[in-house]
Amino acid sequence: MRTILSDLELESPLVGTTVTAHIKAGGPDGFNCTVYDAGTGQARDALMLRADTYDLPEGAAPPELVPGDTLIALVTGVAEGEQDGTERLLLSVTTPELVERILSGFVDEILAGKVVIKNVARVAGSKAKIAVAPTTLGVDARGACIGRGASRIKGAERLLNRAFGKERLEIIEYSGDRAIYLRNAMSPVSVADVLVERDNAIVAVEEHQLSGGIGEGGLNAQLAGQLTGLYVQVVKVGTDLRKAMDQLQADQAAAAAAAADEV
Repeated sequence: MRTILSDLELESPLVGTTVTAHIKAGGPDGFNCTVYDAGTGQARDALMLRADTYDLPEGAAPPELVPGDTLIALVTGVAEGEQDGTERLLLSVTTPELVERILSGFVDEILAGKVVIKNVARVAGSKAKIAVAPTTLGVDARGACIGRGASRIKGAERLLNRAFGKERLEIIEYSGDRAIYLRNAMSPVSVADVLVERDNAIVAVEEHQLSGGIGEGGLNAQLAGQLTGLYVQVVKVGTDLRKAMDQLQADQAAAAAAAADEV
């Protein structure tokens, strides 16, 4: 049966939406799932590739999904089904857009357009940083997303981590000033000084906060860099930031030259 949406040649009205995926079976390529259309109740076949199950930090154990498990996923596309003339939805739980969709469902100010999500940086299963900004004077964008008693962000975390996972969400206040934005993105670490030049940044923190600024496996600095579009190097207070920046740029130039020689 054709619909207005199919006449518009859209892949599927579900693409870009969050759904509850019911795991049917696991295979070498991924997990076969069932998704129920919220409008019609129709069951749809879906596939969640193993590569789109978790972008886990090195050394972390992958999730063990079994038939009967349910989790929240984002519909990213449509592919041919296993039988001729059929199709199945493609799902992901690693995409940053999933965090955006889930959080939006808990924050009235986002739905009303008073707060916008500017960017999401994420290592699925571990941590995500979400940059937000108000569109209306007097609105506390960060406070709105966290909620009274952290109720909204905790609700989003519970839904995101449904069935498995311990991913933590951090709300970051966006700024058009890259140095201020980076200071905010380094939360929960306090930044003593920062130098931003082109796409690089040197961030100085107190020595006792050095490990937290970098984060386990470099995660905090990595996510702050993803969020701001900067390559972030964390150093302790007292370091000559200019000298550190010059060294970083020299190292990058040497690495680029070596890579070019290999081609």
